[in-house]
Amino acid sequence: MVFTIWTSYRRINHERSNHRVAIYNTLYEIKNYLLLGLLFGVVGSILLTIIGVPVTMDWIIIYQIVAIVSLIFGYRFIHPLFTFSISSLLLIGLSFMLNSSDFSFMPSTWYHPLSQAEFNGKPLLMNVFIILIFLLATSIFTIKRTADRHLSARFLKTKRGKKIAKYPIKPFWVLPLLLVVPGESFHAFFSWWPVFSIGNEQYSFFWLPVLMGLQFTVQSQIPKEAVSKIAKDLMILLGIALISVISSFWVPYALVAGFVLLIVGGLITLDRHRKREKQWSVLFGPAENGIKIIGIRPDTPAEKMNLMVGDTIIECNNLTIETETDFYQALSKNSVYCHLKVSGVDGELRLTETAIYADSPHEIGVVILTK
Repeated sequence: MVFTIWTSYRRINHERSNHRVAIYNTLYEIKNYLLLGLLFGVVGSILLTIIGVPVTMDWIIIYQIVAIVSLIFGYRFIHPLFTFSISSLLLIGLSFMLNSSDFSFMPSTWYHPLSQAEFNGKPLLMNVFIILIFLLATSIFTIKRTADRHLSARFLKTKRGKKIAKYPIKPFWVLPLLLVVPGESFHAFFSWWPVFSIGNEQYSFFWLPVLMGLQFTVQSQIPKEAVSKIAKDLMILLGIALISVISSFWVPYALVAGFVLLIVGGLITLDRHRKREKQWSVLFGPAENGIKIIGIRPDTPAEKMNLMVGDTIIECNNLTIETETDFYQALSKNSVYCHLKVSGVDGELRLTETAIYADSPHEIGVVILTK
């Protein structure tokens, strides 16, 4: 939560210093962090409880450590593809180091002193994989639907000294999952912690805040299309996860291999996006004719006119636009109405118009890239 608040204020300060105005005044990062995963958290908690998918305290503790360490690298590796897989592989490694006997593909004569050693076996890995598949599916839906909603431009200069815009996309949210934990781990520390029994086994409930996120930068593609391509790559990884679970019924090491493949696949997904960005020309650079839109403020005439990031304003109120000064002079020609001729990122020309604020004709809500 602290990390999210820091990111939000940092973004606002950057927009004010570079664009003279905050594109998004609201702390939308905090809202997204708290609300994006709420519905899926409730649905997942109900499903996992009904199905019966317990995880151990050993795994939960390792996951929390991995998640916190992942935040050191920003939002890039906070996705469960990385955190869940790394946590599971670390638990397997600790089991080897501490002579565990609880993974069915390990020698049955080994033993280790992990707190819930008797539960840390192949069923645990299967349960983690089931949860991971659910989280991967929900993240694909959420990223595709919301990742390109709030675009805040950053600037960099080309080798020729031209200023261009890029858009860091950093969806980040928490998905609260109610998980079942076998044994008396909580009761040993907190006598008041509720425990229930099924047969001879005792279980407790635990709310696990699963951190969900990803980070990539767009400067050569239409943001919506770039997000769609990443979602398709994640769909492939979802298929690999399903194959790993099914294969584990016949292949002992399928789950371990699956965790490794998901980590590698996540890195390949980010690398494929980076290569796509390098192969294509810069999309958000200065326009040869007109002025480039690099930001749209919400609840403004620009939003009503369906202007988009990457559009180029060619004419305003029937006057040709070449510079920022031309644009403001054209806006002043009519203080209550705005008529624009716009070229989209695909080069298609379109006309759009709307009423503007009579007391502030220059504030139609666009942030433009100055030449």
